[in-house]
Amino acid sequence: MSNRSVEEHYASAAERHFRDAEYLRQDHRWPNADHHFGFAAECALKSLLLLFTEATMEPKPNGRPPNRPWIRKETGGAQEYGHLPWSETDLAVLAHGQLGSRLLTALDDHLAAFASWTEQDRYLHCEHITEESVAALGEATHAILALHQSALINGSL
Repeated sequence: MSNRSVEEHYASAAERHFRDAEYLRQDHRWPNADHHFGFAAECALKSLLLLFTEATMEPKPNGRPPNRPWIRKETGGAQEYGHLPWSETDLAVLAHGQLGSRLLTALDDHLAAFASWTEQDRYLHCEHITEESVAALGEATHAILALHQSALINGSL
C-alpha cells in the first residue's frame, strides 16, 4: 500500500469504478455498469465520511482493525459503513455532528437511487437491471462524485 491516505484510496477507487461503469453503459452491459456505479458511489461516500464526519479507520474498541469506515455509537459499539444501501438508522448516526448533518443534507436526493442496489447482484442473472435503472444510478453516482470533487477542492460541503 502506498503512503496515500485512506480517503485518497477511496477517492481514486470511486473515479476508477465510475469510468468503468460509463464504459460498460456505453456497451449496453447494464448489470456490470450498475455494479460499478454502485461501487463508485460507495467509495466516494466513504471518502466523504472520513473527511467530513467522525468516521475513522482506526482500530475498533475491541482492537480489531476495521475494513470499512466506522463511527463510535453513543450507546457504545461501532456503526460500520460497508456496502450500500445504508439504512436511515446507519446514516442517522452521522446527523449528530454538524458536518455529518451537512453531508446528509447534500446527499439526500441522491441516496434514494441506491435503495434497491446490492453488491449481491454480481452473482445473479439481473433481469431487473435495465437501461433506465442504470441511467438513474449513473445520474445519482455522477452527482455524488461531483459533490465529492467539490468538497475536495473547496475543503467543505
